Amino acid sequence: MPTASQAVRTTSWSPVAVGRTQARGIAQVALSAGPWKGLLFLVALFTDDWRIGVFGPLGAAASTGTATVLRSDRAGRLRQGLGGYCGRLVCIALFVRLGASWRTAPLAVLAAAVCSVLSAAAVRFPDRPGLPVLTAPYCLVAGVMAIALPASAAPAAPTTRTTGPSPADLGHAFCDRIGRVFFLAKGYAGLIVPAGLLVTSWRVAVAAACDSAVATVTAHVMGLPADRLARGFTATTECSSPSRRRRPSSP
Repeated sequence: MPTASQAVRTTSWSPVAVGRTQARGIAQVALSAGPWKGLLFLVALFTDDWRIGVFGPLGAAASTGTATVLRSDRAGRLRQGLGGYCGRLVCIALFVRLGASWRTAPLAVLAAAVCSVLSAAAVRFPDRPGLPVLTAPYCLVAGVMAIALPASAAPAAPTTRTTGPSPADLGHAFCDRIGRVFFLAKGYAGLIVPAGLLVTSWRVAVAAACDSAVATVTAHVMGLPADRLARGFTATTECSSPSRRRRPSSP
């Protein structure tokens, strides 16, 4: 584990190095530094919504830049994408909750910068005894933002279906659960995510598929309404689901 006594390594800002760091940063969401996996994940973001594809790199750039200014790149963490993935996730989360606007962008950049500060602090303290930082900064910042900021979209009125879920409903729920780590709302975009996992390890891809299948079947057996199951609500909380599914349009 890196310590405070280790020398700070310089980070290259060449276009190739920046692109590689961005790709690794999005791949780190799945605990990998593979740039090809990151590129596939980025394709999934743009496939679902081009604005998600823009907000993601915006957050990664803001958090990586903040880490560079703070000189917190120890043991090459930035080059491995570890300085940007929390910022990327929080920017996407804010877009999903608030929509794309001139108000959301500065707030997202600020939140991503705060993630970087928290990550730098976590590396110095919890990471020392062997506790991994992972997405703790993102969870903390996104949680505070979710409490402080109301969603722009009103929840859709619930509907009731007396019939059970169709194979298409189950298939959509399966794909949606895999993609929801990036807040993806389109099933076919969610299918690109396991393709990225497959690039690194077929075992990881199979594990993700099994997780989604078990969650979908469990939700069906426990009586989740077919309309909610069709929209992928296999494990999504009530407070976040409506805003996630009804993205506000740009003003």
